[in-house]
Amino acid sequence: MRISTSWAQQLGVNAMNAQQVKMSKTQMQLSSGLNILTPSDDPAAAVRTLSLQETIDKTAQYQDNIDAVRSRLNIEESSLGTAENVLFRAKELTVQSLNSTLSVNDRLAIKSEIDQLLQEMVGVANTKNANGEYIFSGDLSTTPAVAWDPEVGSYVYQGGINQRVLDIAPERQVADGDIGFNVFQNIDSVSQEANATIDGSELNTRSVFDTLQALSFALEQKYEVPEAVITGDRFMRFGIDYSSAGTSFTLDGDDGAGGTASITVNLPAPLPVIDSGKYTSLDEVVSAINLQLAGSNMQALSNGNNIEFKSFTKGKDSNITITGPVGAGSFVTDFGFTSGKTGSGVDLGGSIVGSITIPSPPFPPATFPPSLAYAGTAAVFELNDETGNKQEITLNADYADHLALIAAIQSQITGSPIDGKIEIDPTANPIEFKSVSTGSSASVQIKQVSGDFLKNTGFTSGDTGRLFSKTANDALADLDTALDNILKVRTTVGSRLRAMDDQAAQNEKFELDMKTTLSDIRDLDYAEAISRFNIEQSALEAAQQAFSRVQNLSLFNFL
Repeated sequence: MRISTSWAQQLGVNAMNAQQVKMSKTQMQLSSGLNILTPSDDPAAAVRTLSLQETIDKTAQYQDNIDAVRSRLNIEESSLGTAENVLFRAKELTVQSLNSTLSVNDRLAIKSEIDQLLQEMVGVANTKNANGEYIFSGDLSTTPAVAWDPEVGSYVYQGGINQRVLDIAPERQVADGDIGFNVFQNIDSVSQEANATIDGSELNTRSVFDTLQALSFALEQKYEVPEAVITGDRFMRFGIDYSSAGTSFTLDGDDGAGGTASITVNLPAPLPVIDSGKYTSLDEVVSAINLQLAGSNMQALSNGNNIEFKSFTKGKDSNITITGPVGAGSFVTDFGFTSGKTGSGVDLGGSIVGSITIPSPPFPPATFPPSLAYAGTAAVFELNDETGNKQEITLNADYADHLALIAAIQSQITGSPIDGKIEIDPTANPIEFKSVSTGSSASVQIKQVSGDFLKNTGFTSGDTGRLFSKTANDALADLDTALDNILKVRTTVGSRLRAMDDQAAQNEKFELDMKTTLSDIRDLDYAEAISRFNIEQSALEAAQQAFSRVQNLSLFNFL
């Protein structure tokens, strides 16, 4: 086989080029530290590398989310600590205000501090994080959680109803805050001021702001007799669309004496709307309903994000009832009511309550509990109202149960000088006497004349229930409940912080494992690469020397 001079030289050039390509690739590997420079080097390994890198990037994002949530929860935890301090101080002042030796000016001084604590609590509820977001407003983080509503006459919650959550692991989310409604608003209450229902199917609730506000009013001898109120429990801040099909419901005030209104919700509000029946805000719905409530003793209000119906009548004669169709597309269901829901007002007044529960029948043969047995030894006690009226109550029989005992006492109150001033709760067990009056001096006092009625039912002779005392004690109990609620929320915050610490450690270990695996696939073995580079360099030098020798194998060199 003959090889031309040009071909022999070309082979030498090709050999040198091939060695230079190998050396160039090795040099790029050494400079980058990567074993795989292009997907064509190892397609399977390249795909695996991309997958591992994506997992590492996601894990890094989870770690960033944990840092963000931890920062926000630390702010919340600090805010709740401040709220606790506010409540502790409010409790101290409430106990101090119950001292009967305090003057009017002393209580006004306490009121001044209570007002400051109220504003401080509002500030806590409207705490912002580093991004300027309200931490207790949920998914409406640009809206203050709490604001004063002059129509409702109290602070209302206007934030969102959904907690904001962030991913901290592929299958795990954590809330970065708590809903202000659950922290400050929806708190069980024993107060007279809290809204009640006639059927007793719902717990009374009021916000910590209303508790402090009621205490502030009482300290300056101001008392507002509650009217009947019913409030929907559905978030309706952004209105509703009834343009395709209207819905109706009925409101009855004061058992019909205050008016009955049949409401159809598919009319345009007096505010600009796109279509008839299409309400873009809760205020538009309220305006449309109030147009149809004109002339009645009822009105609709927006209470934060919910709709509320209120009677203009105050006191225990006030009630309001909503009825109507239920189900999707009905006003009653859409706005969070139940058909037949009734709210009732109450009269503010002092009360005294026994501490002993009267047993229920059947009793052992021929044995009556002492609290019901007065046939052998009669018992006489005296009830006094705040104006000096009094009535002696005589018990001289054995009563079948505590309802019979209450009926016997009520029969002697009816028509007496204290009738209309003092009443006995018709079902309470232990027994409770209430002042029906609503003035600042409203009170009821019980005194033992003879016998053991007070001893048997847990009263003390001379016990007095006054309106301020009742209001302050109710506030004290509600502050305790609010404090317990905040402690529970702080516990959940601490639990989340602990969970994130554990998850962060787990993510860090997982990320390290992924990076190790990625390094095994992608990173260069420098010892092997340097050895290979030296071999390739020697091969290139040999190719260069061979080329120079081949160039000298020309016949012209021998002629």
